[in-house]
Formats: sequence, structure tokens, C-alpha cells
Amino acid sequence: MSEATQTPAKPKLPWFWIMPIPVALLIGIIIGMQIPTPGDSVAAVPAPTAQATESAPNTEAAQQKINVERREANDPTAVGAIDAPVTMVTYSDFQCGYCAKWASDSLPTIVQQYVDAGKLRIEYRDIMFFGENSRQSAELAVAAGKQGKYQEFHDAIFAEGATAKNADFSAAGVKELAGKIGVDHKQLVADAASEETSALVQKNHDEAKDLGVTGTPTFIINGTPVVGAQPLEVFVQAIDAELAG
Repeated sequence: MSEATQTPAKPKLPWFWIMPIPVALLIGIIIGMQIPTPGDSVAAVPAPTAQATESAPNTEAAQQKINVERREANDPTAVGAIDAPVTMVTYSDFQCGYCAKWASDSLPTIVQQYVDAGKLRIEYRDIMFFGENSRQSAELAVAAGKQGKYQEFHDAIFAEGATAKNADFSAAGVKELAGKIGVDHKQLVADAASEETSALVQKNHDEAKDLGVTGTPTFIINGTPVVGAQPLEVFVQAIDAELAG
């Protein structure tokens, strides 16, 4: 897998705090994993080969709180009020089929009911498990976000269950995409190619690996992991519980 230039390593969390996290996240990790097809390559820990299944988040995992939210006002890949009572950090790959399924089946309702109402902030962390198109997508997503159009880019890539596997990132393709989501094309290209963007994409990817994320999508809702493309009801229950708490 081709990855962007590494940024300086950020301070590691104490080992006695980190060690339970991979265990928590790996429980049921195959629920929503994008199982690689021939030619796909998965970073970090090799993906399980078992049949993917659907199930509710594990209770043990839900008890482990993980503080990864940033709440930065200038975060280009975050949507929703910075002071929203609930934050959902979303580790996703633009080439992941189950990420596309979640984006189609659950995300529109989550945005309408919670983000637009000021109750939820989503901090997207687009990572690069599946290669070059994942990296290019993540960099373009950051660039779109710098023009206030991250969600529009996200929705365009995942439209109708599609992924970035077949996206056209040629010069003409990117220009067409810029027009579709309503951003300045030249600025989009310049920002996507910047060292700042590359560093942020790498930071997000490294953070996911440090947490033990080996499959996408993976979510952290106010510190509680939810693994896989779970049904909408799972997210509604989790968010409502945080709002009630």
C-alpha cells in the first residue's frame, strides 16, 4: 500500500491504557469489514478470513471509553456544531463497500436528526487501508473540507452505494467532481497536493492503527466503540443514550 509521508510521531498513550483498546475494537471487527478482493491490500494486522456477520456492539467493548475527539474549529473533515453534546469519530475508507452501505443506509438519517439539530458532531478520519485511491480520496476530502464541502464530497463518492475503487481521479475527473460538489477546482487540486493535507491524512491513518482499528467502518461515539456497518437503530440508541446521560 502506498502511504503519504509520515508526520512526526505523536506521543503514545501509556501501555496500560492502550492495551485494552485493540481487544475492545477487535471484538466483532469482521461485522462491517470490507473483505479485500484480489489486488486489495490491508494495512497493519491481516484481515480475518471468516464470513462477515451482523451483530450488536459487544458489552465489554462499550465499557471502554476512548478519548479521540478533537473538537477543532478548523477541522476540515468534521461536520456539526463544535459544542454538540455528542461526538462520533468515524474511521472510514473511501474504497470500503461496507462504509458505502453505512453512508447510504444510516448516515442521511443521522445527519438529519442529530447533526442538523446541533446534537451530534461527526469527525471523519478517512484512512488508507485499500491503497492509492483511498489515499487520493482522503486528500481530496480534506481539500473539499477546506472549502466547507467535506460532506458533499463524501456523499458524492459513496453515492448509490459506489466507492472510490472506480472513481475517476484524472485531471478531467477531478474537475468534474469539483463542479458537482460546488468547490473551486484549482483550489481543490492545490489543497489536495499540499504537505498540510498529506500530514493530516497520515495522522488520521496512524491514529487508527495505533487504536487497533483493522476494519472499516469503525466508530467512537463519546468514547464508546461501535464496530461495523451496524443498522441505523444501533446508532440511534447509542446517540440517544449519550444525550440522555
